Amino acid sequence: METLTTPTSPHAPPAAAAPRLRPFPLLSDAAGLPYLVASFAARLPVAMLPLAVLLHGQHLTGSFAVAGLMLAAMSLGAALGAPLVGALADRWGPRRTVATMTVVAALTISALASFAWLPALPVAVPVGTALLVGASNAQVGAIARSGWSTRFSSQPHATRKVEVAMGYETVVDEVSFVVGPVIGATLATVVSPVAAIVAALAVLVVAQATLAVLLGRHSLASGRRGRGPLSPRLAVWVALSFLVGGVFGTVQTSLTAALAPTEHAPLTGVVYAFVGLGSAISGMLTHLLHRWPLPRRTFVFGLALAIMAVGLLGAGHLALLMAACAGIGLCVAPLLVAAFTGAERLASAGNTLVLTLLSAANVAGVGAGAAAAGFVVDGFGAPVALGLPIALGIACAVAGAVAAVLRADVPVAR
Repeated sequence: METLTTPTSPHAPPAAAAPRLRPFPLLSDAAGLPYLVASFAARLPVAMLPLAVLLHGQHLTGSFAVAGLMLAAMSLGAALGAPLVGALADRWGPRRTVATMTVVAALTISALASFAWLPALPVAVPVGTALLVGASNAQVGAIARSGWSTRFSSQPHATRKVEVAMGYETVVDEVSFVVGPVIGATLATVVSPVAAIVAALAVLVVAQATLAVLLGRHSLASGRRGRGPLSPRLAVWVALSFLVGGVFGTVQTSLTAALAPTEHAPLTGVVYAFVGLGSAISGMLTHLLHRWPLPRRTFVFGLALAIMAVGLLGAGHLALLMAACAGIGLCVAPLLVAAFTGAERLASAGNTLVLTLLSAANVAGVGAGAAAAGFVVDGFGAPVALGLPIALGIACAVAGAVAAVLRADVPVAR
């Protein structure tokens, strides 16, 4: 049975006013600038690979259907592999886990690239290899979040510092998924898909190997982790992460379908990038909401997301679409931060498995959202599909209400 510590509950007044915390100085002082740089760079390959793999698959087989299947397999592998990597990190420690997964990822990505020089292979071979590439993801984001939990757990104002770190990690994720696809797509189209895959491999090996070395030098990685409670309260935050992933998937797919027949089709990526821009901005500011309990934030920003998503229905106006995407981004970062912060509070300090469950749920949500939007586009048209993020925003608000009833933000004793 969980032991609740009500004095640290967000509903109870703090014993002393928390100091004003600036995210970057706080985290660079705690871990050092090289760690922050390596942690960011280690995420770029994951963002570079999807478009590179899609174009590589089409070049290998001449079929976008097979290429799409490879991309879906890679996403499925990432969702299935995330909890396994989290369990390994809890058992072995993050340094050994990152080093091991770097070797595995290097082998699987090299195999995928080598198909360019091999005779035609059965479809199952590149698809299966793509699944292994996804499964070999080292889950750098979850391991980094777990490390901040370990680092700050025994310090004054630990809850506030961890929340600042969760906001920073959300920003890093968003920036990597804006920069990474640009690098990957540029190399794949200007040079070749194989060149993009090899570049991603080189960045992965250098960045993750550096990160593994730095993990061994800091108390951010200090041995075996405890296990977190798998309970209905945790399920709320896992569900919230899934719903936010669904927002990403539905917006991207429905937006692409809506703009495809218009003169603005080449700007689809630019328009969607406003989601990442809005999320990066709000991610750095979310810690300023520390006086709001997590369920309240989830409820408010879920409703705000639904309202912002209404702007997507004006698909004929590019400026309105950009504003709507930016507004959606401003809302999703506080929701993601609430999900990871809430889950971290329910787990023992540094529990990686719990945080990788949220990562897996987010990836699964992106895939489910993209698939659902695709079916709606085919059956009812793009304008109807553009309404799906509105429903998901309302669902996020409902998750916030459920979290309030279950008191899912009240931490356990550590």
